[in-house]
Amino acid sequence: MLIANTVPRALGLALAACLSASPAFADDTRPAPSTAGQTRATDLRLGAHLGLSKSAWSAPVEIRTPDAAFIKVHFAQFDLPAGVVLEVSDPQRSEVYRYRQGDLGRHTVDASLGEDGKTRFGAMSIAGNTAVLRLVGTPTEPWSPRHGVRVQRYDEGFPQELMGELSEAGLLGGGASTKSICGVKDSRPVACYASSDATAVARSKPVALILLNGTKWCTAWRVGADNRIFTNNHCLDSAADVAGSEFWFNYQATTCAGTTSGALTKVAGDKLLKTDQTLDYTLLTVKNFANISSFGYLSLDVRKPVVGEEIYISGHPDTRMKELSVVSDRDGGGRCKVIDADADGYGADTDAGYYCDTEGGNSGSPVLARSSHKVVALHHFGGNCNAQAPNRGVKMQLIWPQVKSFFNNTVP
Repeated sequence: MLIANTVPRALGLALAACLSASPAFADDTRPAPSTAGQTRATDLRLGAHLGLSKSAWSAPVEIRTPDAAFIKVHFAQFDLPAGVVLEVSDPQRSEVYRYRQGDLGRHTVDASLGEDGKTRFGAMSIAGNTAVLRLVGTPTEPWSPRHGVRVQRYDEGFPQELMGELSEAGLLGGGASTKSICGVKDSRPVACYASSDATAVARSKPVALILLNGTKWCTAWRVGADNRIFTNNHCLDSAADVAGSEFWFNYQATTCAGTTSGALTKVAGDKLLKTDQTLDYTLLTVKNFANISSFGYLSLDVRKPVVGEEIYISGHPDTRMKELSVVSDRDGGGRCKVIDADADGYGADTDAGYYCDTEGGNSGSPVLARSSHKVVALHHFGGNCNAQAPNRGVKMQLIWPQVKSFFNNTVP
């Protein structure tokens, strides 16, 4: 069985304009997560029906949209007899997620309630344009009328070519603006610095992409050896947002000019620990933390940044694979530097200012001091690339006092 849709490019642009046409950052406008896709309604049911053999109820079902970057399936009903498992995978089965009654494994939680009064949930996203759903196993209890799986919606990620068009048209939201690119675009894929800046490449490993509720995009990163993740408050500001988010680690090109990502490790958000709107940060935990332990973590530089010190930023601009912003033509073509140690953010003097290139999707990126390779600020919005309105990140010096209890009062 195949559920397929074709999305004309013009329609995709129009839909994105309706969904996300918010202005670039201004003093009276807070940024928001960048738009990465759209949601489609469907009515798809899987399960045993009277007179159907196992080969009929277990036949695979495909949800496919040409050129989609990913497919994320959401369930309004999920009730299976013991012994039966739902698999959600790509056609090649390089990604396979399994869900059974009482053990949903890797999943995200939808904020709304299902038709049976239970919390809806979403399967982990599947990279590419096709998600395959199949019921496997042998029931060890009878199928009953209540049993079955129902899909009422799914998300499809915009292809990268369309994302570029949306960005140029200013339709991505998230404060996306060419004004955040200071002069010539200098940020490059992480792999481009493999030999020339190996330390910056290594410090990029704990940086992940956030997929929020299947259609929004930001950046996050591991902090400290325990289960702790930082991003912006304007990306995830509630427990429901955290529970509805995925974190993609190793979403980066394998070569400098490559278009293929390394093998992804995806985990779902778990608990919101602390958030603050003025300092625009959120600290959270994820499920299946052991799965991301190999990516290491970043440490904090809890001090006031110094004007003229060198910095670099790692993140996911405009939903692209991970990039490093290391140099800036606004800094004479040399390494990015702090140009203002007391810039205004959502409060007076809360931020550090710089000309490192950033775009929508970079929200939540770590700003690392070159001297220590530790995080000195949390990037949260772009500016006009001048001394009065540079790109900006909240100083970790101000965030640390609010979160130190979650690190046993010891700076990671």
